[in-house]
Amino acid sequence: MSVLMSGSPEGHASSRASRRKACDLCFKKKIKCDMVQPVCSNCVLYKTECRTSIIRRKGPPPKAKAQPPAALPEQPPSETSSAPDSTEDRLSRIERQLQQIIDITKSRADTQFSPLIVDDDSASASNATPEGAGSTNDRSNAAETTSSVQCYCPADEFPLPPIDEVVPIVNHYFSIFNLVVPLFEQKAFMELLSNFYQGLSRTKAAWAAIQVVLSLSLRTATPEQLQDSGGPDRFHRANLYLKNAQSVVSDLVTREDDLLGIQVLLGIVMLFQNSSDPKPASVVIGTAMRLAHRLRLHTEEATKHFTAEENLQRSRIFWIAYTFDKDISLRITAPSIQSDADIDVPLPSLTVSDGIGLIWTQDGSAHFNYHRLRVDLAHIEGQIYDQLCSNRASRVPPEERKRRVCRLQIQLNRWYERVPLPFQIEHAASNLAPTELVIVTKMHHAYLLATVMTHGLYSHNAEWLKLISSRNQGAIEDLAQAMDSCATKTPQGPPFPGGWSRCVELSRGCMELFEKSTLTECLVWQCCCPHFSGLIVLLANMLIKPSHEHIALDQHLTTKAIQLFDKLLEFSPSKSIQKIRDVVGRLYERAFEEVGRVAAERAEADANTAFTSPPIDLFSDSAKDDFFMEGIKISKPDFAPAGFDPFSWERMSTADWGWAFDAAQVTPP
Repeated sequence: MSVLMSGSPEGHASSRASRRKACDLCFKKKIKCDMVQPVCSNCVLYKTECRTSIIRRKGPPPKAKAQPPAALPEQPPSETSSAPDSTEDRLSRIERQLQQIIDITKSRADTQFSPLIVDDDSASASNATPEGAGSTNDRSNAAETTSSVQCYCPADEFPLPPIDEVVPIVNHYFSIFNLVVPLFEQKAFMELLSNFYQGLSRTKAAWAAIQVVLSLSLRTATPEQLQDSGGPDRFHRANLYLKNAQSVVSDLVTREDDLLGIQVLLGIVMLFQNSSDPKPASVVIGTAMRLAHRLRLHTEEATKHFTAEENLQRSRIFWIAYTFDKDISLRITAPSIQSDADIDVPLPSLTVSDGIGLIWTQDGSAHFNYHRLRVDLAHIEGQIYDQLCSNRASRVPPEERKRRVCRLQIQLNRWYERVPLPFQIEHAASNLAPTELVIVTKMHHAYLLATVMTHGLYSHNAEWLKLISSRNQGAIEDLAQAMDSCATKTPQGPPFPGGWSRCVELSRGCMELFEKSTLTECLVWQCCCPHFSGLIVLLANMLIKPSHEHIALDQHLTTKAIQLFDKLLEFSPSKSIQKIRDVVGRLYERAFEEVGRVAAERAEADANTAFTSPPIDLFSDSAKDDFFMEGIKISKPDFAPAGFDPFSWERMSTADWGWAFDAAQVTPP
């Protein structure tokens, strides 16, 4: 019989020996441990060795053998032994316990803050000494704006990395991402960061704001940072910061005394949009919009109570929230929260004095207001849902629906005309630095998604998938001809092609721009839906037009997109996406068979001549393509130059948005 079965003390002791559900660092700092092997997330954050000591729990004492009643000594009867304690005894006992609690509280208050260890080999921040804090001061300051920040933070809550690690990450965020999407005001945030590390203001909202900024900064990596083999660690840390911010969301949704709550919520929406599971973004953006309504960000009457600087930041935050609300609404085909008819605040101005919201070319010769253009595109996205995807729109007659499609296509064409030439799809890759190119690529993919959804050619449209799944090639040709009947003319330049040709042209351009961009995790996940919709459009066009002039480029782009499709399915399996992949796979085979058949016929016709058709490498997996410009843009102006032309649409306001709300009754200007 084994030792455990023998009932010996050694057997009980070995059975009681176990490991804690937290490593030594997390147990000592009283923070939750995720027990990731070989190193948990908190140990990665503090750069310490992850150890979990074996503990031995004391078992219950052995039970004494019961003695017979006759052997027990007789006790003299006592009136107080069986009677309950008197009221005075209970009160005195409670007073002693309260005094013990007060003494413990005072002792903890004296040692509430402990120096934050910045040495990589430190095991815990709670064991730091004043000498450790002094060694931190000997390090070089990371930024002038935080030179007065001291490295102090509580040892049992709100964990953060050392200040000399946080400041460069925060500066990277404000130098790149926040310039384009102005979620935070830099001066106010740096003051918040300083107060937090000094212990002057330690709130959950401030801690969550720092976590969001760190996560956004790590996800906005430059190509040089991605090539230093630190990409996986950056994304792991970014996800950890996101989880930390999520843990206090319940305390942010009711925060109405400042903008910090809604800023954190919008930061979480950005992070979820750039992840493999964007569904939580639709929930968080609804909460953020309701909080924006309670803060009265959508009404001009509330601006009377704030300064000009405060109103500028309130306006920027509201329009960022509006853009996410309309964009997510169209992507998930669900109603948006914000109604256009309930907005009376002015649109963002095209001319800005601080350069916030602008994107410049690499040589600094041209720029455009990205913040304003995304707001206008978001408005059109809202119109697409209201007029084509809503429950009310599903009951309109076919002729009325066709008129709405044509009018929405006109709006999309007008929006694209406002994009300066250096930033349009054909020229963006040659004029932008890699970081700005990623942002513009996302914008153009949003434009592509709005276009294909206007014409019902997106990847999740059941009727469209049913059509391409059938062997009826003539039905696709008839659809293409019907869509091309709605061509639009422009006062300047050539007319825009019809619906089918425009979708094919945009799909090809956006997929090529995607290939030329730095493929980060954020770019792939945010662009995958329009990217695969464009893949289906190109394959369908190859099937009905197997000998067009761009056939070689389309073969390359569709092959690369299929390979990306398979990689994403392998990383994040989904039954619904797998069904789409099966449909696309069959369409891919049919399209390439048709192209091969036409190429064979052409080769046979060319046999009597000396002409030889160039071979097409369909499955080339070449080395890295030199798609993006070398180096990062060194400098650029911080403000709009004098004489900037704001175009005629600068005079447009939210009141001008209403003309296309109901195409059945209103005629566009």
